Amino acid sequence: MPLRDLPPTQRPRERLLREGPTALADYELLAIVLGGGTAGDHALALAGRLLSDGGLEGLRRRGPTALLRERGVGPARAAQVAAALELGRRADAGDGPERLALDEPERAYRYLRQRLDPSNEQLLTLLLDRRLRILGEALVAQGGQAALAIQPVDVLRPAVRAGASAVLLAHNHPSGDPRPSVEDIETTRALARAALSIGIQLVDHMIIGDNSFVSMRLAGYLGQE
Repeated sequence: MPLRDLPPTQRPRERLLREGPTALADYELLAIVLGGGTAGDHALALAGRLLSDGGLEGLRRRGPTALLRERGVGPARAAQVAAALELGRRADAGDGPERLALDEPERAYRYLRQRLDPSNEQLLTLLLDRRLRILGEALVAQGGQAALAIQPVDVLRPAVRAGASAVLLAHNHPSGDPRPSVEDIETTRALARAALSIGIQLVDHMIIGDNSFVSMRLAGYLGQE
């Protein structure tokens, strides 16, 4: 039912203010974020359509670039939705990314899956202090479905500039399969050697797939264990 046809007391915004956000369904909360509908879809219908492919997790995985291809979603709305999902992710992380310690692959995966666009292969370097807390990050490379070609200097230069003690490298496979390629393994080993030579710890190289990941450290490809 369009918002204008709902009794004022049943409209999502009014209900949220009266009953709190937990009283609303996902599509009602998303309708508030969207702020309005289009000529073809009222806000609740648009929200329901956006959530029809995998719910909130599917919406997050698509990312803002893919959202722009949805009917009725322009740059402003795509940015609003992406910002709302990112705020939720940061709140769920606890103290926020600046204090988050990536000392376990599962914890790093939960952080990284929110940072990489699943529709576009990207390579991200997380810059860490001695306690493996995030100091910053650098997008080293990005490209379509093709493998990303990088050199150790591309990864380590931002770490040296930031005075980082450690780095965690991550990239995603848009195919959804996180299994490392031969090139992934060779790149990881070369990077581990280069990092060691300048006194920077390579904590891990993680490959993010479709609701799954591979830790190159746990797989034994860093040559440090």
